[in-house]
Amino acid sequence: MKTDATLKNILGLTQEEAAYLLGIERGLWSMYVSGKRALPLAATQQLTVLLKHLQESKGKSKQSEEITKAEQKKMQEQLQQDYLKVQVKHYKVDKQISTIENIRAECFAALEVAAFLEHQEAYQAKEALAKGIRARVASTLRTHNLYALTALRLKKQELEMLKNTLKQKMMEGKNEL
Repeated sequence: MKTDATLKNILGLTQEEAAYLLGIERGLWSMYVSGKRALPLAATQQLTVLLKHLQESKGKSKQSEEITKAEQKKMQEQLQQDYLKVQVKHYKVDKQISTIENIRAECFAALEVAAFLEHQEAYQAKEALAKGIRARVASTLRTHNLYALTALRLKKQELEMLKNTLKQKMMEGKNEL
C-alpha cells in the first residue's frame, strides 16, 4: 500500500497507537503501511470510519481551536517582546552612529587646526602641539574609522528591516485572532 507517510500525516499516530486503536498488532500495522499485508476486515472498517471522520472534521475540534488560539496569543506576545528588543538595539546603534560621526567631525576639525598652526608664522612654537593633535587624531580615527561607521549603518538597516518584518507579522497575527 505504501501509505506510511500519508497515514502517519493524516492520523498523527505512532505505529503503536494506530495498531492499538484498530485492535491489531503493531507488526501487522507496519506490514500494512509498507504494502506487505492487508488489514483484517474489522480493522479496515474501523480505519475507514476514522478516516471519514477526519476528512469531515478537517481538524476543527474545539481543543484544536483552543490550542491554536493560545499559540497565536503566545506568538503575538513573543513578537511584541522581540519588536521591543529590536527597537532598543536600533536606538543603541543609532546613538553609536551619532557618537562616531561626532568624534570623526571633531577629529577633522582638529586636523584643520593643526594645519592652521603649521602654516602660521606666529604659531611656530606650536609645532609640537600640531604634531600632538595629528597623532591623537590618527589614533582616534583608527578606532572610529569609516569601516566601523559603515558597519553600524548596515546593522541599523538590518534592524530596521527586522523591525518592519516583526511589525508586519504582528499585524498578520492580530488579523488571525
